[in-house]
Amino acid sequence: MLRLDINLLFTAANLLIWFLLIRKFLFKPVNTVISKREEAIASQYARAKELQEEAAQEKDRCVKFQAQIEQEKADAVSKAREEARTEYDRILTEAKEKADQIVETSRKEAQQEKDRIVGTAEQEIRSVIMDAAVRSMQSSAGEGILYDQFLTKAGETHAE
Repeated sequence: MLRLDINLLFTAANLLIWFLLIRKFLFKPVNTVISKREEAIASQYARAKELQEEAAQEKDRCVKFQAQIEQEKADAVSKAREEARTEYDRILTEAKEKADQIVETSRKEAQQEKDRIVGTAEQEIRSVIMDAAVRSMQSSAGEGILYDQFLTKAGETHAE
């Protein structure tokens, strides 16, 4: 059976003292260390969450920046194409104008050459006619010979 004596009282007091000592010197420091570690973990978790949010913001900024760069690239390509088209049209117009000038100059030169050749031919024909007329007047008897000489001279001039 259970005996109630002084030993039981000393054992209970001993247990109470050990409980207070363990609580004071073991549980409080351990609880303090645990709470500090929980606070450190919570602060690291909060810092990680902040870093994650900053990374997400940075990612969004990079995506926007990349979209802006793509837009600027598209604008630059469009502008370059437009400038190239304008330059192409200008060069084409300039080439057509030069070609038209060359054709016109060639026509004028051809007309001048034709006029010069016709003028030279007319002068030779006039001189042949004048020679024939002079010879015709000089000799009325040799009409056939003058006619043959005229045709011969006209043929030589025309062949040149």
